[in-house]
Amino acid sequence: MKLLPFRAPPPYVMGVSWPRSGHHLLARLLRLYHGPKFTYCGFYGQAGCCGQAPCARAGQIRYSKNHDFDGMLPQDAQQRYLVQTRAFAPSVVSNFELYLREGGQDDAASFARFASAQFTAYRAFQDKWVTSAFARTQTVIPYEALTREPAAALIHALRAFGDADPDPARLRAAIAQVDGEEVAQRRVTPRPGTGVHVPRDVTQFRHYDAHLFAYLDKLRLTRQEVNRMFRRHLGRDAAEGNMLALQTGPSLEALERMILGSSEYAARGRRLRAV
Repeated sequence: MKLLPFRAPPPYVMGVSWPRSGHHLLARLLRLYHGPKFTYCGFYGQAGCCGQAPCARAGQIRYSKNHDFDGMLPQDAQQRYLVQTRAFAPSVVSNFELYLREGGQDDAASFARFASAQFTAYRAFQDKWVTSAFARTQTVIPYEALTREPAAALIHALRAFGDADPDPARLRAAIAQVDGEEVAQRRVTPRPGTGVHVPRDVTQFRHYDAHLFAYLDKLRLTRQEVNRMFRRHLGRDAAEGNMLALQTGPSLEALERMILGSSEYAARGRRLRAV
């Protein structure tokens, strides 16, 4: 978690979050702490939303939501951002449950392909909002910190809004009383008043496989990068069953060396020369 240098309390802070990183949990905590005067806009489909980012009603609205899905959200040094992130594996499990509500296939192969595709957006989000030089000037709160150390995380969030000396009693009350939710099996189930709870245990996911999840923790390349390299040298996409393993490669250069050293590449070269 990173603290902002001191500035005058801002009228508005823009929330930027990787999906399923606890944005709504944090928004509910802030509302409980401040009370009804803390105005919030969920941006996506909220009635009366101006549809602009940053919010055109900054000041009237104190906090808003944005996932930067298209990567086009500006990074304005004059604007305060509260960024939320989460480890890839648990976030993609939670996202998969929502994907199923849109008609996705609920099996292990579908999950593996979904995770492979999701990593493209995840890496872009991390590069832009979590590890960049700009991110170092903003408040970044991992989901794991919010759920394991909610008081410390909420203090960091409140300081982003200019509250340098949060009230401990109000903090405790908000953390104990906040509504939770469970996302599983195509359903989002509200858990009123359950308080902040520990993060999801991915080993309890119905498609959990230790071998597959070991790949999810090591992804570096996007599936698009892998397929471009395969098409360039072998004239085909990578086999879906090998995709996640290939995405854990240390670099595109290493992937290219592997392809150029393969028996398939040598055989393809012989076929092309014969033609």
